[in-house]
Amino acid sequence: MTAATSAKPFRLLPDDPGRAALVIIAGFTALRIVFAVLLGFGVDESYTLGQARRLALSYFDHPPLHLWLANISMAVFGMTWAVRLPFILLFSGTSWLLFALTRRLFGGWEGVWAVAALNASLFFLASPGTWIVPDGPLLFFLAGGVLALARLFFPVPGETPSPWTAWLVAGLCFGLAGLSKYSALFVVAGLAIFLLASEHRRWLVHPAPYAGAILAALAVSPVILWNIANDWASLRFQAGRGGGRGLTLAAFAQMLAGQFVWLAPWIAVPLATIAAQNLRLLKDPPRLFLMALAAPTILYFTLQSLWSGWALPHWPMPGWFFVFPLLGAWMVANPAASPLPRAWAGWSAGLAVAIVLVVGGLGATGLLTRMGVPVRADPTIDAFDWAALRPVIAAKGAARGAGPVVVGLTWNEGGKIDLAVGDRADVMVIGPDPRGFAFRQVPRAYQGADILIVALAGTWARQQATLQGQFAVIGEPERLSIGRGGRPELDLVVVPARGLKSLSPVSVAAR
Repeated sequence: MTAATSAKPFRLLPDDPGRAALVIIAGFTALRIVFAVLLGFGVDESYTLGQARRLALSYFDHPPLHLWLANISMAVFGMTWAVRLPFILLFSGTSWLLFALTRRLFGGWEGVWAVAALNASLFFLASPGTWIVPDGPLLFFLAGGVLALARLFFPVPGETPSPWTAWLVAGLCFGLAGLSKYSALFVVAGLAIFLLASEHRRWLVHPAPYAGAILAALAVSPVILWNIANDWASLRFQAGRGGGRGLTLAAFAQMLAGQFVWLAPWIAVPLATIAAQNLRLLKDPPRLFLMALAAPTILYFTLQSLWSGWALPHWPMPGWFFVFPLLGAWMVANPAASPLPRAWAGWSAGLAVAIVLVVGGLGATGLLTRMGVPVRADPTIDAFDWAALRPVIAAKGAARGAGPVVVGLTWNEGGKIDLAVGDRADVMVIGPDPRGFAFRQVPRAYQGADILIVALAGTWARQQATLQGQFAVIGEPERLSIGRGGRPELDLVVVPARGLKSLSPVSVAAR
């Protein structure tokens, strides 16, 4: 057995690491396309696509880049699964950038292992790899910026990289990462830690990094301009999500468990173990580079759950992204480990394929509810579109001679409504948390207009009393059951109303 053969994660891969990485990337790209076809749009994707119909400098929940990309994708593909295609292809590019980064720091086969593990991880397989979320462009541009600097910090023999090119490319990439998601700042902070802790601190007295920082600021300027114009609403919203609630060990435990599940347990254990082992190897510049990039994101968002009372387990994932090269290096250096790395790779890839097919199939067919599982216990229930709402709204608009205004009662239900009918009717959200809907709603424009309130039956029952003070007239609710394959799964109500008075709930006591 040759050295190349023993280093392969899968026996049938080509002998050239670059070609082998392309084969793995192509295989997982095809798997993601299957996933995209099978699984409908989730709550966040539905909300994002609805918001993306209207171009803006930035948006309430996140910076704008993924919404701009979604807007272009909708113009090209319409409202079909294919709007995910640019995000799928973008992650294919991210995978190649990870391979190139790992190859430069450790070697070609190490890069192949890193790419295989990254793509088999559940979070990276599904969320930034398939779905319309900000993490896709975030990771692509973070990887691009880091690779540009790795060429400068770790040149191969005979290579004389230009510091101006490296820092300007990195600045542009980091700016575009910031135009994707605010958490890009933590990776940039990790870069600063690396510079201060290594011989590369000499770059701090060179003008090129500061020129790159100016370029980054220009790239992210739409976010700043939007926030200035909107009383810093987006930044205040994101900062408020980490508000203190005292010591909460339960939330911390949930955060750890959530990362464990999202990464996939069979990948999370070796990934975390290798990250811990590398804390003893920080004198090695490439390892220090990766650990400095990874640590701020992982540590901040994990520890934040201790005082905030909650956190979402996908928030630290951009940090874990930079640990995968270390995992790849370990796998090549320990081919006889137990369990055997190649066996682990085979099981990881096989489980990734199985999970995609099972989850995608369940989402497409609603099989769990057909088998008697309660709707609320079906994890795929949010991943189907409320398309049945469209003809109902169209018929009611035709009966009135004009398209009605459609009102949701929560931002997540509003996203589903907007995805289904937003190109046929104005959609807004009434309630204490309208999210991005609040920045496109002009209540006086709807005074006297026909309004249709659309909500899940349970939401309507909870909020019906507070709505009485927001309209002059509220009619009788009409029931509409929707589901997959013609089987009723969710009960909606469609309620006619007139005379909008307020977008905010009015308590019974206040009335």
